[in-house]
Amino acid sequence: MRVLKNIASQLHIYLLWLFLAALLWGWIFTFVTDTRPVKKVTVFVEAPACRDRDLAVELEKTMPEGIRMIKVHPFTYAMFDESTLLGADLYIVSASQAGTYRDSFVPADGLPLTEGRVTDALGGIRIYDAAAGTGGADGYITYAVPGATGEDYYLFFGVNSVHVSALNGTGDDAAIAVAERLLDLNEEEKP
Repeated sequence: MRVLKNIASQLHIYLLWLFLAALLWGWIFTFVTDTRPVKKVTVFVEAPACRDRDLAVELEKTMPEGIRMIKVHPFTYAMFDESTLLGADLYIVSASQAGTYRDSFVPADGLPLTEGRVTDALGGIRIYDAAAGTGGADGYITYAVPGATGEDYYLFFGVNSVHVSALNGTGDDAAIAVAERLLDLNEEEKP
């Protein structure tokens, strides 16, 4: 009985230590599983469903030089931290939502990716053709819900991307290489 009273009287200290340990391990986990923006390419997908981890693993198989990881997230990932969304390198967005995020995009005009591809008024490259029902990375991204009317999706480059040399003059075009892979990753390569 005396032992229980002793533990109860010190409960606030135990809870404080538990809280501090959780913070420490959370920081360590983030440190180990993430890296600086110059060492990763971040892709945000606004679609009904996306197998983000599987797509990231597939994209990492042909990672550009100097990049340590490729992160793929649904837009809901940035629900509480808008800076993550605004700092992304690539966005995949439906035609109807593209205007909503226009300030976050830079036109792809003049990039080699646009040659022979359909672009929209904001400078995005069509990645999914709703009429044909096919598109890039469609084995990982569900662009159209079965039974619903689909719409075209476009790939955009982020205005704050550190991986488009036309934006930052660094000679780093890792986002362009990942965008090319996304556009070319098709139905035949479904896992």
